[in-house]
Amino acid sequence: MRKIKDLVLKYTSKTRLAHVILVFRYHRKYKNIFKTFVFGVKSLFLFYAPSGRLSKGEQAKKLLSKVKINISDSDRFIYNIDVFKTMHRNGRMIDNISIDYSRVLNESLLDMKKRISKLKKSSYLDDELLTVDAIYTYLDREILAIRHSNRSDKEKIIKYLENIKNGYPKSFEEAIQRILFFNQLLWQSGHGLMGLGELDRILEKYYLNDIKSKKITRESAKNMICDMLHILHKLYWWKSNVLLGDTGQIIVLGGMTHDKKYFCNDLTYLFIEAVKEVQLPDPKVLLKVSKDVPRDLMKLSLDSIKTGIGCPLFSNDEVIIPKLIEFGYDEKDVYDYVTSACWEPLIASKSIDQNNIDSIVFIHPLTRMLETEDLSKINNFKKFMGKYNEYLEEYLINFTNEINQIIWEKSPVLSLFTDGCDKKSVDIGDGGAIYNNYGLTGVSLGNTVNSIYNIKKIVFDDKKYTLEEFNDFRKNNFVGYDDLKSELKNQPVRFGCDDDEIITLTNEITSYADKIISKISNRLGGKFKFGFSAPTYIIKSGNEAASFDGRCDGEAFGVHISSDKSSLAYTELIQFASKLDYSGHRFNGNVIDFMIVPSFIENNFDKMVDFLMLSIGLGFFQMQMNVVSSDTLIKAKANPKDYEGLIVRVWGFSAYFNELPLAYKDLLIERALKNEGKS
Repeated sequence: MRKIKDLVLKYTSKTRLAHVILVFRYHRKYKNIFKTFVFGVKSLFLFYAPSGRLSKGEQAKKLLSKVKINISDSDRFIYNIDVFKTMHRNGRMIDNISIDYSRVLNESLLDMKKRISKLKKSSYLDDELLTVDAIYTYLDREILAIRHSNRSDKEKIIKYLENIKNGYPKSFEEAIQRILFFNQLLWQSGHGLMGLGELDRILEKYYLNDIKSKKITRESAKNMICDMLHILHKLYWWKSNVLLGDTGQIIVLGGMTHDKKYFCNDLTYLFIEAVKEVQLPDPKVLLKVSKDVPRDLMKLSLDSIKTGIGCPLFSNDEVIIPKLIEFGYDEKDVYDYVTSACWEPLIASKSIDQNNIDSIVFIHPLTRMLETEDLSKINNFKKFMGKYNEYLEEYLINFTNEINQIIWEKSPVLSLFTDGCDKKSVDIGDGGAIYNNYGLTGVSLGNTVNSIYNIKKIVFDDKKYTLEEFNDFRKNNFVGYDDLKSELKNQPVRFGCDDDEIITLTNEITSYADKIISKISNRLGGKFKFGFSAPTYIIKSGNEAASFDGRCDGEAFGVHISSDKSSLAYTELIQFASKLDYSGHRFNGNVIDFMIVPSFIENNFDKMVDFLMLSIGLGFFQMQMNVVSSDTLIKAKANPKDYEGLIVRVWGFSAYFNELPLAYKDLLIERALKNEGKS
């Protein structure tokens, strides 16, 4: 796939590459050559409709006047996206964030226009006014299309949409419709991987008012949520980023409040019940937890997870919120943090925080050092670590310098809902937000720790080989040295073990990275942050040479905070993760990733709930579970038609197993086998 991508880029533009990928996804979804051909031809000519010579406000106006509107007669909610049209791009689009949807519920278009009109004359003001006018025009077009539709509830829906102009939602259903309207605008404008935010908090007053007035029942409210999930999922093949299912549509629930109490409400439970019921891989749910989370909420969450859908993901406020404050986010903002597409924290409607720009490959400077330095001069472990730190520093400086070349595309639509932009009269793409930080993910940390530990033990402690001899084995991909490779892979002490030396080594590596990162600002004046989890454990590994953890050339890196040691207890991995240092800039997503056989949860359900409750107090950062057996995965790979609905957890999202590339299927099978002690 990488070679194909490189070839396409050589002879065409990134825009055309995006077109090729979109057509490929369409075919994977519908598997019809004729339909794919027609789709490809249409999208080739219409994909980036508005001209790049227009201002962003003019582009928004042209885009929303040309978008084709299709009104479903059967869906409860109106949700229209024209997959053939989006904004022209010169720079990189802002994605992987969420707006605060309470803003769209509490502010009409008229309110927005009045707010913006008070600003001083500027190009920013012109773009914002043109964008609001474009939304007005689009609303009128959508209302007209509904009026000509066969919907039996057309008058009600029209009233909901008319209210967006100069009124406010009056019901739970109307509030959901309003959120969906603005969500579709963000996707239509080219902003991918858009989250939904804290919907249990945002929708609470509408739900309670309707329950109190008996407009709805709890069951009818859940049905509305299910309908919302279904309609958001419909275009997942188009919304997906790298892999099918990777849409970033994350719903955040629960969490600590400013007075340190735990918040949840009936909607928190309803959303989890709904995702469990619809059994879709997307949208996904993240549950913020603390030591005061109700036990029955954790039981419901585990009951959902054991179905295999992979959510909710748990995010531990006891650990995360203090780190956000320490980093520099205002204390009044941090209790309402949401996350990027997978798990990386940010503040909705106050941040540009691009948390998935790229991944730090911790093994890369180690490999470069081993292939560059005169290893005969490195005669003790202290010198070895000093050299690694030198290469790590050089790598991080070059890495962040490259990232600072990124120019973000302006976005009047996002700027409408982002605090700071109006005050500065600066678009979010130019640094108008209150928080302008960049987030890096981290991959191969476990491979690096295990490699360095093995070097220390075998070369410097046991003196079995010189460093040059040891490195020759690695450079030759361990060919002819299967026993050595097995020894490296199966060291009893390794990443994930509750071992002082391993924990100290891990913290030393990330502390040095933090020291370097803390000195670097991004081009918008914000900071860099990083985490130890990344979606790139296959993508980034392809070009990396063998490493001293027994990994061969191009073999996948370790997954998030996990262990490949089959005998490692879940409790030990929690102990390990709870002793890692997440301070400074190290809080951009740190996920423990478990592989669990369904029968284990079934047979130990109450004990698993106890385990989760205890783990929160111990201090894990975040946690997700892949609940599936190796037997099921192997059968699904061999007989995909018999397992069309099989859902697995990938990166920080869930996906249909059948739609994953072969490398991901094989890695999941390998991890499941190891977890079950079969490999």
